[in-house]
Amino acid sequence: MAVRDVKRVVLPEVVRVTIELDGEVAYHEEALSNPSRLFFDLRGASLAPSLEEGVKSFDDGDIVREIRVGTHPGGVTRIVVDTNGVARHSLFTLYNPYRLVLDMYRQPALTQQVPPALPSGTGAGQRLPPPLATGPKPAVIASATPTPAPTAERERESAAALPTTPASPNVAVAPTAPESNSKGSYSLARQLGLGVSRIVIDPGHGGHDTGALGDGIREAELVLDVALRLEKLLKQEPGIDVVMTRRTDEFIELEERTRIANRQNADMFLSIHANSSRKRTAQGIETFVLNFATNSDAEEVAARENAIAKGSMRQLPDIVKAITLNNKLDESRDLAELVQSNMIARLRKTEASLPDRGIKQAPLVVLIGASMPSVLCEIGFVSTPEEGSRLKTAKYRQEIAEALRDGVLRYQRSLKGTTATAQRTQ
Repeated sequence: MAVRDVKRVVLPEVVRVTIELDGEVAYHEEALSNPSRLFFDLRGASLAPSLEEGVKSFDDGDIVREIRVGTHPGGVTRIVVDTNGVARHSLFTLYNPYRLVLDMYRQPALTQQVPPALPSGTGAGQRLPPPLATGPKPAVIASATPTPAPTAERERESAAALPTTPASPNVAVAPTAPESNSKGSYSLARQLGLGVSRIVIDPGHGGHDTGALGDGIREAELVLDVALRLEKLLKQEPGIDVVMTRRTDEFIELEERTRIANRQNADMFLSIHANSSRKRTAQGIETFVLNFATNSDAEEVAARENAIAKGSMRQLPDIVKAITLNNKLDESRDLAELVQSNMIARLRKTEASLPDRGIKQAPLVVLIGASMPSVLCEIGFVSTPEEGSRLKTAKYRQEIAEALRDGVLRYQRSLKGTTATAQRTQ
């Protein structure tokens, strides 16, 4: 496995560092202080011929001051990002090609002082220069084990996880321009200034459809509990209206769930599920968007989640057409990235080794037909004893709900800073 490129891009709200590899790799991420920095150890990864060990410094005064790349014995590549004035950060993965994407958010006082583009000579995608021929190796390749960041620092980072909301919904707030999406461009929804106010939360399964089963845990009960916690959190946010597809242990057909969202003129559809696998060690979070599956794991998830669907083979052409003409894929993917990254960032404060299974796509019936950005989040594996035991606890369920809230709000605020609640259709 090889690291192909390390890029830095300055965006209006964040500075983004992208680590591109030629395949998925195990990694360890950690934040350190004095001086402030983030580092990544990529296990079993080497540097591609186009990328050399060395240091890249930036003199534009932004929050990422320096990126250092080095190799350790045993096939470990370390990437260190030196920072200054970072309020919080999020990490998520993208595929085709596989990338680790690190977004670092500025302190509020710095947000409006950042130029919209990189100055000449510091563009993303430039090759990192080789180290100097003389002098010591960069600190990035030191063999000493880093010391974890103090608990207080981690708590401060958690406290800054989301922008503050107005103290009163009656206070007028000037709307803000939308952010560019993950590709650095503006989707049609962003060009038109569209926002999010009504959110449909869909707890998967229910009634005679128990969903995945673990040791003393049922998926249907687990996701309903998390969904009700999420509803309570979102109702505390001004400008957000919440619709639930179910509030009790009742069965609702997959096709009816998106019909509910469409009837209620929803702006976002979030389906919450729990995972299961024949591999007893499978763990982690993954978020799905509607499309054709690209690997066997996604195919397995689709087959399991669609097992209760009532469609027949004669509907296959119409279903294929609906997936092919999915005109909300870009916004759904942006929503998925923010849900996934906030889930990983928050839950790793409790479980540092929690795997990030990334953004995936599958032909999920529950997402077909939704006229708004829609994603399905798999919050963990009930089939795995270690993860299943965490999912049984109220504390971990609350953390999942808070992480989902963070992702939803982050997506809402990426579109526009203020919204007005839409009228509900009866």
